[in-house]
Amino acid sequence: MKNNKQAVLLAILAVILWSTVATAFKKSLMLLSPFDLLLLSSIWSVVLLFIVVIVQYRGFSGFILTRKTFRIYLLGGLLNPGSYYLVLFASYDLLPAQIAQPLNYTWPLMLVLLSVPILKKRPTKQDAISLAICLAGLVLISQGGNRFQMGALSLKGIFLALLSAVIWAVYWLAGQRHSGSESSSLFWNFFLVIPLLVLLKPMISPGFPPLNSSVLLWTAWVGLFEMGITFVIWGLALAKADQPARISHLVYLSPFLSLLWISLILKETIALTTVAGLFIIIIGIFVKEIRSVKN
Repeated sequence: MKNNKQAVLLAILAVILWSTVATAFKKSLMLLSPFDLLLLSSIWSVVLLFIVVIVQYRGFSGFILTRKTFRIYLLGGLLNPGSYYLVLFASYDLLPAQIAQPLNYTWPLMLVLLSVPILKKRPTKQDAISLAICLAGLVLISQGGNRFQMGALSLKGIFLALLSAVIWAVYWLAGQRHSGSESSSLFWNFFLVIPLLVLLKPMISPGFPPLNSSVLLWTAWVGLFEMGITFVIWGLALAKADQPARISHLVYLSPFLSLLWISLILKETIALTTVAGLFIIIIGIFVKEIRSVKN
């Protein structure tokens, strides 16, 4: 049943939750390696998604797995959470949160670029303008402003942040070819990749991470609110909206609100170039979406 008031409230809740995750990433990475953060937060997420699927399907019918869907979910899991979050966490480990977050937010731009070889879609003039605007924002953010000394920003971190956006765009494009429930698909993605992470742990991140209250709190926050329930809340918001395109634009408030938490909790002094660059990127994304909204 459509209910625009509920849709807006759910969308705002999702935006608020997503806005906190950059801070949660940095807090977690003060205690854990990127790989350990991926493993522990994935465990939290798969437990939550298991409960969500049972509630949505009122039983276990949402867990049906065939040979075909096994391959789809395993490949999906290798992208998300496997590759995407490992690369994303590594970028946050090397960069200030205020730099890593907007660079990762360029994934809609990567969609345009990847749609050419994958979907055989020719870019339009509008796409080219959007690309140029977003690139200007990226260059501005990467300069770091007066807050960071010239050359102090990790080039590897910048590369990884942009690579995470590419991986997410690939995952998104691959998901368009699969019509399964989002919560069920996410559950299997996580469930199938966790054993692989456990097998790889001795080689990538030997030893056991500390399981104190701070580690459990921040990994739970990442697993529950970044990887898990927020996607479900956002999906419900779009499903309840008469015009999902209008609701979807609320998501662009998230990165700006995220800068507030980064400043208040992480005590990062937000550079003017970060705010300006992020604003330019959002403008570029809007330019790309004008045509799709009209259609």
